[in-house]
Amino acid sequence: MNKKDISKIIESTLISVASSFPVAASLATGWSEYKNHQQSLRIKDLLERYVKNLQKFKNQVDEEYLKKEEAKKLIEQTVEKGKDEVKSEKRKLLSDFLFFSSTKSLSKDNDKEMILYTIDKISLLQASLLLSITKYLSSGYGKENILMGSDYYYSKAKDEFCYQPEWYIVHSYTNKKQHEKSHIEACLDYLVSIGVIETASSRGFTTVWDKKGIKGYRPTKLGLKTLEYLGYGLDKLPDLDKSDKLWYLS
Repeated sequence: MNKKDISKIIESTLISVASSFPVAASLATGWSEYKNHQQSLRIKDLLERYVKNLQKFKNQVDEEYLKKEEAKKLIEQTVEKGKDEVKSEKRKLLSDFLFFSSTKSLSKDNDKEMILYTIDKISLLQASLLLSITKYLSSGYGKENILMGSDYYYSKAKDEFCYQPEWYIVHSYTNKKQHEKSHIEACLDYLVSIGVIETASSRGFTTVWDKKGIKGYRPTKLGLKTLEYLGYGLDKLPDLDKSDKLWYLS
């Protein structure tokens, strides 16, 4: 069932209910017009932000890419995600994705659809958590540690995969951002489930900061690429300085 069919069902159901419950008549009247109007406003908001970025940072834009069918298709796919998105900050993430997809550094990348799908599934807070974890590890342990992956099998180095402790993240966000502890913990679990961060292991069998049973998190390659499409590539990350500062997506 597509969204057009759902809209028709909503409208017809409200009209049917209104016949026996007159108070509901105001809901039934003009439903399609309301929906179309709101969708138009959301699309306009998303695309206006995109165009403003193209104008503001035109030296970064791959103009040849903008002429291709690929760019037009990606705009269509992104608008489809954004037309029903009621939160302005989420539409900003989608418009930022469109802009960075159009830059010289990412225009030839083949993972755009995968990243669009990923960004569509996360909130601004969840994107902020991903960025916080990544910047924490970059400043505390270095970018090389963040990039460690499957090729580590062939390395003779004795470096360890580093993680940001769960308690640090939860404490910082609940204190400074006034979020519920359970909400931050649930967001971290969700980010693990969609593959943008990974956890050290199951509780009780791992050692993080010399204490067993502490969960820790680090970005995956998918998480790093997602941040790159939001304007936070490796070149934007802090250098190793043992910083103890928590970062937020702004």
